[in-house]
Amino acid sequence: MQNLKTISRLLRGDQWFKNLVIFAPLLFASNQNIYPIDKLIIGFLGFCSVSSITYIINDWLDRKKDRLHPIKKNRPLASGKITGRQAIIVVIILALMATSVSLLLGLYYGLIVSTYFIFTNLYSLGLKNIPLVDILMVSGNFILRMASGLNSIPNINTLPYFGILFGLLIVFLTHKRRSDIKLLGEKAIAHKPVLKFYTIRNNYFFRGIGYLIAIVSFYKFYESGFSIYKSIGLFFMLAVTSIIFSDNPEYTSKPQWLFRSKLWVSVLIINILLFVFL
Repeated sequence: MQNLKTISRLLRGDQWFKNLVIFAPLLFASNQNIYPIDKLIIGFLGFCSVSSITYIINDWLDRKKDRLHPIKKNRPLASGKITGRQAIIVVIILALMATSVSLLLGLYYGLIVSTYFIFTNLYSLGLKNIPLVDILMVSGNFILRMASGLNSIPNINTLPYFGILFGLLIVFLTHKRRSDIKLLGEKAIAHKPVLKFYTIRNNYFFRGIGYLIAIVSFYKFYESGFSIYKSIGLFFMLAVTSIIFSDNPEYTSKPQWLFRSKLWVSVLIINILLFVFL
């Protein structure tokens, strides 16, 4: 049982919820532009396989630095609970699964997944050390996750949805950078050199850009006849999430902990109801 738990941590199964973004097109795309639900589920599993591969590669490359982090030091590769050879076997199995899914869903999905894999590994190999590029790379990978839920290139009517996601991610990642600084203290720069760029002033500036992108996207929704109540609800949720991250820096390492907040869950439920009934 302990071995299974360690392998689960190696795969970072608790991070697979990020791949749920693949289902987002169900909220805004027409039926002919999205995969049937059964294929979306398969696509989700394929993305989980690929993302786990990238997590394993990243953890192997960062295993020495992770030992300096109060939370990341317990990761299987950093702690030595999983050897490099064991990790390779797991990667091979995951790669076979991801390849099978790509063959099933077709060229477009395969290109999205391949691009995600390349971008994520370029990030791990050095782009994460370049200020702003690190944030844009992570944000771009979420955009790819959502695009993979479509069966063709997104059309102009769906762009505001991608804009909202992009703006939200910029806000989140600026919180993540500041949270790392708060949690690591003097070890912050040694753990992640790029953190020295994310001063309070710089962070507020780029967070403001994230909010601006979200506001423009909400306005585009309004112009196209989108309910003003939905726009307000989504923006309010973004603001509430930002406040919670400011008060609880550890939540940025485990975003799923947002579900511990009754306020956040309440706002989430309200937004779901707005989308269902308006």
